[in-house]
Amino acid sequence: MRLKGKLIQGFIFLFFCQYVISQNLVVNGSFEDYTICPVKTGVLGYSCEGITAPTTGSTDYFHTCGKTQVQVPNNFNGAQEAYHGDAYAGLYLYSPNDYREYIQFNLKEPLEKGKLYKVSIRLSLAENSVLAVQNASVLFTQDRLALNTNKNLSKMRLENFNIKNYTYQDLEVKKSIFNKEEWGLLETEYIAKGNERYIMFGNFKNNKKTNHVRLDFKTKTISLKSYYYIDDVSLELKKEKKYALNKPFVLNKLQFKHDSYELSESAKRDIKKVFVYLKRNPKVDLEIFGHTDNSGTPAYNKYLSSRRARSVALYIESLGIPENRIKWVGKGDKAPLFESDSDKARNANRRVEFVITEFEDDDQ
Repeated sequence: MRLKGKLIQGFIFLFFCQYVISQNLVVNGSFEDYTICPVKTGVLGYSCEGITAPTTGSTDYFHTCGKTQVQVPNNFNGAQEAYHGDAYAGLYLYSPNDYREYIQFNLKEPLEKGKLYKVSIRLSLAENSVLAVQNASVLFTQDRLALNTNKNLSKMRLENFNIKNYTYQDLEVKKSIFNKEEWGLLETEYIAKGNERYIMFGNFKNNKKTNHVRLDFKTKTISLKSYYYIDDVSLELKKEKKYALNKPFVLNKLQFKHDSYELSESAKRDIKKVFVYLKRNPKVDLEIFGHTDNSGTPAYNKYLSSRRARSVALYIESLGIPENRIKWVGKGDKAPLFESDSDKARNANRRVEFVITEFEDDDQ
């Protein structure tokens, strides 16, 4: 019986550890906890626990218990069931004169410096929207913001309000946010600077810099707006990835276009995972090997592969890893993964390989 009790305790401990690793750090990310049913628009900050509107923009709260204008599923901007539970919020990501609305969430605990977190947000374009935006972001801050403006919160505007200790993080569209019937998905990964206590969602760019698409050309309107419902906001600590010593590996999203050594945004996000590991493990070094397909001359392929390896090395250095911990070299087309000349094989051969090695002290 004693052994059985220990086994049960062990299972409980493992379950608890898994829960701690994957728990959502956003307070009330699904908008279910409320103090009063919404009866009019623009009352998000007064209705939801742990959530505020950080500007004078009138962010909205919708619930099945709400009045006609702010009810779920039918409301003043269209009709949509909640992605989770009975409630969601709504805000303008694009509106004339750079008018913006934002949602600010409390975090359950401050973020830990150098650790990797994953952000995910569900969005649905409201039926009455004429435009769909193609970019949105989150803003991490140490202090709760309450700003007397309804404009987009650019870096310059934050500095004018004397706001410090903040970080923007662009979101990547994982599932279409053009659809007015289903919920899309935005995600990103974020390396914490330390002590962030709030996360804010919205479009921080002005209209001129916002990528957008007009969906409805039949509607004769001067006011071009893009309104989105938002639900199921989460921020989770990602489990640190382990890398075996002296064994080469590749990153799935670190791929190059033909005759290019430029890093895409998705490639940079993947490389950051390696950076986090290096940052948290100062006793290991990194070797980077660039490769090409066989479509060029050997001399040019050697040059191109070297530029690919170097571009990765420089990016990791820019994140904060000392140059003396990184070695890079170009292998040209001498070590292909596949001998075939098919497009699929050539895409796979245009790669960068990483090898984690033990730290070598030159002074010994």
